[in-house]
Amino acid sequence: MDPDASPPPPAPFSAPPRWDRRRWKVPEHPLFHLLLLVLTFITTTIFGGAVFSEGGSFLDGLSFSIPLLTILGVHELGHYVLCRRHGIAATLPYFLPAPIPNLIGTFGALIRIKEPIRDKRALLEIGAAGPLAGFLTAIPFLLYGVTRPRPVEQMVAPGSVLFEYPILVRFAQDLTGAGRYTSATVHEHPAFMAAWFGMLVTALNLLPIGQLDGGHVARATFGRRQPILSYAVLAVAVLSAARGPIWAFFGLFTAIFLGVTHPPVENDDEPLPFGHKLIALFCLAAFLLCFTALPIRVI
Repeated sequence: MDPDASPPPPAPFSAPPRWDRRRWKVPEHPLFHLLLLVLTFITTTIFGGAVFSEGGSFLDGLSFSIPLLTILGVHELGHYVLCRRHGIAATLPYFLPAPIPNLIGTFGALIRIKEPIRDKRALLEIGAAGPLAGFLTAIPFLLYGVTRPRPVEQMVAPGSVLFEYPILVRFAQDLTGAGRYTSATVHEHPAFMAAWFGMLVTALNLLPIGQLDGGHVARATFGRRQPILSYAVLAVAVLSAARGPIWAFFGLFTAIFLGVTHPPVENDDEPLPFGHKLIALFCLAAFLLCFTALPIRVI
């Protein structure tokens, strides 16, 4: 090989994300984003008032909707701010209202990144910023809500919905002196449940599959080996359906609509700096602290 020869060009990018290959356009006017936020505020407040408070009024639901939307909003703003920092075009957050009984009043929130992320350090920072920001935002609401449960006055009836707690809740119970209780023995405070849903969203988004936040982090960290990890995690998620549907459903939904293999970046084979490896480890720690194998179960 001629030592003076120029290096080969980088591998071509794969097709854009599936969600970016569409024929219809979502409005990007700030007033449209504000409208979705207001609608989501209404639906989550109605849900919180009906489910997590004694009075059941609209105002009672504020202690659920405000923490929840704060967590979701900070998550998406983390992505948005880092996109702006790296000069990547992205939309403001879209909040998704869910006026459907038995849901929490929202399908979550998202931003749309409108161009490929070509550098692995930028990819990791943008992918990690959302879940880490949302994770840190959930902690104060968790510490507040975990000390304010109401005891259950009667036995849990068959058909009741129970929430399994991740290890972060156990740490919060011990730190605050609230004592170790479960969803079967108390009525959780609305702020606690907002933090619980925030932790579930963090864990789901950090799955290292496709173009989830965890997929961004995995591609930046493992480079060309990312598909191996993603398919392995997807297989485990599918097998978990034997215990409950959430991880399997979300994993398959992601694989179908966002793919399993993340598009390459131009410097796929370049080692990550030590500081960026630490960010990836923080993402892993946040996932483990927020993970529970069976988040929701019906007895």
